[in-house]
Amino acid sequence: MTNAKFDVALEALAAEAGVVPDWIDTWNNPQRVTDDDLVAVLTALTGNQLDTEHQIVETTAQLAAERPPIEPVIVAWDGIMPAVTAEFAVTEAVIVLEDGREIPAIVEDGNLSTESTLPVGYHKLVVNGGTHTSHLFAAPTLAYPAPSRALGLISPMYSLRRSTTDSGVGSIGDFSALADVCQGTGIEVVGTLPLLAAFDDEPSPYAPASRRAWNEVFVDFSAVPGWSGEGPIAEERSIWVDYEISGRAIRAELAKYSDHVSQTPQLRAQVEAFLKREPEMQRYAEFRAHADRLTRNWRAWPDSADADPERVAYHETVQWLMNKQLSELSGRLRDRGQYLYPDLPIGCHPDGFDVWDTPDLFAPASLGAPPDTLFVGGQDWGLPASIPWKAREDGHANFRKAIQRQLSVAGILRIDHVMGIHRGWWVPHGAGATQGAYVMQSSDEMFAIICIESVRASASVVGENLGTVPPEIREGLAKHRLAGMAMAVGDGGVSEPEPTDLLALSSHDTPAFSAWWKASDVEDLQDLGVFDEDRANQEQEAREWSLQQLKERFGTESVIDTRDAIMQWMAGTGAAVTLYNLDDLLMEERRQNVPGTHWERPNWRLRHDQAVDELASDDEFTGFLRRLSDIRHEAGSR
Repeated sequence: MTNAKFDVALEALAAEAGVVPDWIDTWNNPQRVTDDDLVAVLTALTGNQLDTEHQIVETTAQLAAERPPIEPVIVAWDGIMPAVTAEFAVTEAVIVLEDGREIPAIVEDGNLSTESTLPVGYHKLVVNGGTHTSHLFAAPTLAYPAPSRALGLISPMYSLRRSTTDSGVGSIGDFSALADVCQGTGIEVVGTLPLLAAFDDEPSPYAPASRRAWNEVFVDFSAVPGWSGEGPIAEERSIWVDYEISGRAIRAELAKYSDHVSQTPQLRAQVEAFLKREPEMQRYAEFRAHADRLTRNWRAWPDSADADPERVAYHETVQWLMNKQLSELSGRLRDRGQYLYPDLPIGCHPDGFDVWDTPDLFAPASLGAPPDTLFVGGQDWGLPASIPWKAREDGHANFRKAIQRQLSVAGILRIDHVMGIHRGWWVPHGAGATQGAYVMQSSDEMFAIICIESVRASASVVGENLGTVPPEIREGLAKHRLAGMAMAVGDGGVSEPEPTDLLALSSHDTPAFSAWWKASDVEDLQDLGVFDEDRANQEQEAREWSLQQLKERFGTESVIDTRDAIMQWMAGTGAAVTLYNLDDLLMEERRQNVPGTHWERPNWRLRHDQAVDELASDDEFTGFLRRLSDIRHEAGSR
């Protein structure tokens, strides 16, 4: 039982720590975090025991006392540094540019400024000979522009196959072949799910072993330099990826190649050159070698453990190989006017390299989402939550490295759950997903990183802003010329997207259109216990009404005719990018992912029935894509 003084003290601590007690839910209803939940989140965030009013007051004072006397990160939009106030006597200050050059700062009445326009980049403001240093981000206000009225096709890479070279998991070569099909039909954007490093037993691309390294199971064995091996071939054409069998076979073949590279000076020199450019990859390789030998729970590793040199060499080699193949793919697409469109997850696996590398950055809490229309019990994604003020201390290095890795190959980058750069729903370890609270992030600084990296890479950025979206995110996307997302089919019909939107009919987290039409997703959610019978009946009725609205809108009856009509309508809209899911084009009824499940459903395993080379020779398939492209060009010329 709390008292008024306790509540006041708790409110003060929440304000100091950036935890939001009040929020608006997806139904537009005001919500209030309970005192118990607020204490749990604040305990996870601060690391302090907060059972009493005295402890809470002391922690508030501690945070205030630890607040830096000068902002740890300063954003100079368009190179104009704002006036910076220091809470101490300043005798001298200098700006050290990213390239090492120095610009003197003006010191006047305790304020710091400069008359120079700073070049784009990550600089340092060094005060009093280095007693205080701030990260100084000189960022363009506008990110690199998105393409205008582009058409796109998306498929998970693991889902693809070619008739003659199927290892059981789709490869970069399969994806490249899909891009060739797209080029021949006028499709410019070729998208896929995250391609990031994964633990052998973790199929989800949204829980990577690192957001800074690639997943070697996607290697194209037909394009491995200096080697005659053909790679493993799957014994039969399965409808699901078997990561245990296929992944083991792929990695075993890559281990042979790694041995070959170690014995071939010319190839090893290429790996060494890569490591020199990307020194972090050597540290990553050592981490993965330890995990291979000691299991991935690095918290239990002995201090004296040595990494197996052969496994270190393996991980160095596969990172070089994946980086080489993805860079070549990206360059090939760019040269012919296409865009590689990958996806960046919001976080990393708790046992992953990114957490091991900087464990103090992360709190004993997971990222998730509060209750919404689908998950009334909220969601706990199991992804570690980073402490905002610690992220600021190192200039958001973790986020920056993740963005840089993706934009090293992306033509357009999708940032999953972009709301996370404004605020994150924290679920303390041991608590339920509804027992969380929003923790505020330094969104201005993270937008600055996105804009810097986008312009440097000449690549645009899409923020996935579906769901419970605070107005600050929509405003931030618009202010910085970042595209948002829109779904073509909403409650009861279709609506015109914004010209800055990426428009899609379905995603990896929604049923494909054919399954949505049959409401098989509702039945599945009822089987899982997500929907009770009353909720399932309500959803069925709402689905039937939506279908009737679509049929009347487009004058159609069958699922195929309605799908075709919606896709053609999408092509004629003013959306920046209109993106089609290969699952929808193939009338797939299975689902890539059922959110809120892990092993209950075969998530992240679905393979397409048709091989890419079969699609290339399918006149009905390619003809429909050409028709969409024609509609898009006709609409653009009006």
